[in-house]
Amino acid sequence: MEERVQQVIDKVKELLAPILEEGGFELVDVEFQKEPVGWVLRIYADRPQGGITISDCQWISERIGTLLDVEDVIPHAYHLEVSSPGLDRPLKTQRDFERHRGVVVKIKTHEPMDNQRNFKGAVVSTSERGVTVHDVSRNADVEIPYDNIKSARVDIDSLFNK
Repeated sequence: MEERVQQVIDKVKELLAPILEEGGFELVDVEFQKEPVGWVLRIYADRPQGGITISDCQWISERIGTLLDVEDVIPHAYHLEVSSPGLDRPLKTQRDFERHRGVVVKIKTHEPMDNQRNFKGAVVSTSERGVTVHDVSRNADVEIPYDNIKSARVDIDSLFNK
């Protein structure tokens, strides 16, 4: 089942690319999962400079919804949701971290680094290998490889406590 879900996500991403490019949007994430209401295809989009409106979400939803029906990507009933990723959006790519340079983020790793899995600190720099944060617990810069990042998000509390 998990392989089929990934195939749907990959196909949706492929179909979304030209739609988002046309509208000046960027894809943040795609989820396809079974929930109490049934299957849900959730698309998170944003603008490179930030900020997406309800009208933008509707525009994307109409275009991708029609294309998904024509391509018959999902052969059973599902709910389509298009939304903003919100302030606590997941950070996944080098571009995500670069956009948040100087912002405090929380990162959890798959494997411990010097007996530590949870990091919190301002994004100092990025490279093709990973992101460097100034970790508050060590008071030192730590480079975390992208492939070791389990999850990463902006620390919302630090945005409002400046």
